[in-house]
Amino acid sequence: MSINLRTNEIKDIFSLFDDPLDKYTEIIEFGRKNDSFNDKYKSDSYKIPGCASLAWVYVKKNNSKYRIHTNSEAHIVKGLLYILEYIINESTKDEIFNLSILEILSQIGLDKSITSQRTNGFLNALNKIKEQINNYEK
Repeated sequence: MSINLRTNEIKDIFSLFDDPLDKYTEIIEFGRKNDSFNDKYKSDSYKIPGCASLAWVYVKKNNSKYRIHTNSEAHIVKGLLYILEYIINESTKDEIFNLSILEILSQIGLDKSITSQRTNGFLNALNKIKEQINNYEK
């Protein structure tokens, strides 16, 4: 499934809610689904910089596609990271590097619902993913 199709799936879910509080509740629900993270990756090497709460990401390469695993101690951040993980899993380097966090947030309807600090954290997560992908390419 492509990034666009997965983004549209998430968009369809959030389009059901008008109230930002309902959207936050749904983000927390996404965080509860986020259970693929191995605690051995809770280290500074995988820590996402610039997040108000502790958050981590590690990337695994399978042939030419990448699998992303994320976690955070904060429920909302964990949910946002799960959304990012869901959207970009099994994508190629080019697909991931062509992503725009602001565009994704706008498409799924969260651009006006989450704080600028969380938006920056989301951007930092994508940058950390790109950094790890580049390390595979060395």
